[in-house]
Amino acid sequence: MSLAPLDCTPKCRSLQHADQVIAALTGGSEGQLRAFLSSHCHNAATLRDAFGRTALHLAASLGKKALLEWLLESKCADLMVKDKESGWTALHRSAFYGQIHCLISLVKHGGLLPTQDKEGLSVLDLTMKDRPVHVVFKNTDPTEVYTWGNNTNFSLGHGNQESRQHPELVDVFARTGVYIKQVVLCKFHSVFLSQKGQVFTCGHGQGGRLGHGDEQTYLVPRMVEGLMSHHCSQVAAAKDHTVVLTEEGYVYTFGLNTFHQLGLAPPPASAHVPKQVFSKTLKGRTVIGVAAGRFHTVLWTREAVYTMGLNGGQLGYLLDPNGEKCVTAPRQVSALHHKDVTIAMAAASDGATVVVTEKGDVYLLADYQCKKMASRQLNIKKVLVSGGSLDHRVDPQILNDGGGEKVAILALDEAGRVFCWRSSGSSVRQCRWAYGRQVFMSDIALSKNSMMFVTQEGEGFSGVWAGEYKKYGEKKGEELRNMLH
Repeated sequence: MSLAPLDCTPKCRSLQHADQVIAALTGGSEGQLRAFLSSHCHNAATLRDAFGRTALHLAASLGKKALLEWLLESKCADLMVKDKESGWTALHRSAFYGQIHCLISLVKHGGLLPTQDKEGLSVLDLTMKDRPVHVVFKNTDPTEVYTWGNNTNFSLGHGNQESRQHPELVDVFARTGVYIKQVVLCKFHSVFLSQKGQVFTCGHGQGGRLGHGDEQTYLVPRMVEGLMSHHCSQVAAAKDHTVVLTEEGYVYTFGLNTFHQLGLAPPPASAHVPKQVFSKTLKGRTVIGVAAGRFHTVLWTREAVYTMGLNGGQLGYLLDPNGEKCVTAPRQVSALHHKDVTIAMAAASDGATVVVTEKGDVYLLADYQCKKMASRQLNIKKVLVSGGSLDHRVDPQILNDGGGEKVAILALDEAGRVFCWRSSGSSVRQCRWAYGRQVFMSDIALSKNSMMFVTQEGEGFSGVWAGEYKKYGEKKGEELRNMLH
């Protein structure tokens, strides 16, 4: 027999009833609460208080799983209703309050984990944000390496050729207690740099790109023995070659040298073991960074940038007047040599080079020019570039007329903000984000077709270029939207 007031109906919207239901859920056994909800109001499972909370919200928050399931199965409670304060569903509330058993039940009953609240946070986003703020990860902490994707070329390091749809631990490092601090993945091989300065490679060894003294295929990462006497600080790699920088500022290269990208003189066809780059232009200078594209290599000191390889416009200077298409020894980019210019970092793709100065100026080396992209982008800690078009006339057999890709540039500053540029026609324009909430990044990655981001809270995002340039009235410039998923 129902004890609900006579004026209560199955469509009851009484705030008083709602407050009484919400208050009752904070105490009593689940059996008592079922009896109360059945008798107190004809619409107890649907009522919402002034904050938009339902009985299901409270049951999920308080971990009352049996009551929650009774509300879903016997009272047809709506598990996707959002409260007014935060836009949280019962799933958000169960995750936030650590009631994982309730969250599992809600998912089994059809709850959707990707559902977003008012801040654009999904249920899993909330769990990521629950990490205590006092947990700080240092660069010297133990690390684990996970790889996934296409493994046709044995580049994932798992000991077989099977591709991976999900991240999988590269267990050779876990078994041997090696902690990796940098990973470079290329089409035919991968390079791993340990915290102790050791270099490991795996994949197809044709041309010597693995540095093991042969051209064999290595299914799992193997240490490059030719670098064991050095403490290596940075690695870079492209399709056919690998570049390594040591703490002393020495540069070693190995792999195919088709385009003289190894910087070795006289130029060999290839190097199967690491060979040091010697150059008069580098004498007395300390190299602090290296980058690599398929056709070229970039080195830089605090004072200057040096490039070598096939000059299709991405080296930052004009073609040799004698018709020599390849630059064999590291050559300084004179456009960037100025007493007020201090080099912070650089990045390379197959068709372009990007340089950032200490003052925050961003330069693009392409089309035989050095173009300033931005000024005073202060405190940049990482820059990446992809795409670019090379002058096909320097090697018509390799380069297609009208080929190449749009240049895309990503830069990350110390505050976690990401800046992006992309080419449109003959110009490169800054792009804007199209993401619902503000996120601060700790790391970024960029490939031909996509990009990845890791937030300071440990979330992982993939990104896509979600639109083309559009003119907006009289506004100067055009915009490109960048979506995160």
